Amino acid sequence: MADQSEVPANPPEPANLRFLRRLVTTLTATMIIGLIAIFTVLVIRLQASSTMFPEITALPPETEVLSISRTSTELIVIDKYRKIYMFSLDGTRLLQEYELK
Repeated sequence: MADQSEVPANPPEPANLRFLRRLVTTLTATMIIGLIAIFTVLVIRLQASSTMFPEITALPPETEVLSISRTSTELIVIDKYRKIYMFSLDGTRLLQEYELK
């Protein structure tokens, strides 16, 4: 049997273990940087002002709005009763009205 005095106190690490240690450290740092980047993007996006739609004055009084969308030329409103209204961009003039079946 080997004598205890012959075994070194700190044997050198195997090459595979050094590689795995560096790999885990690198991946941990990458994940931390990624989380910081995602958090930063979320903070920037959530603090930005949202797109405000104009007050739609030409909307019929019985309309319950489900969705509003804006194109480059008009506002599109979909109501609870399956009607689609197309308004001018300022929301004062009804351009077209469709009923979904």
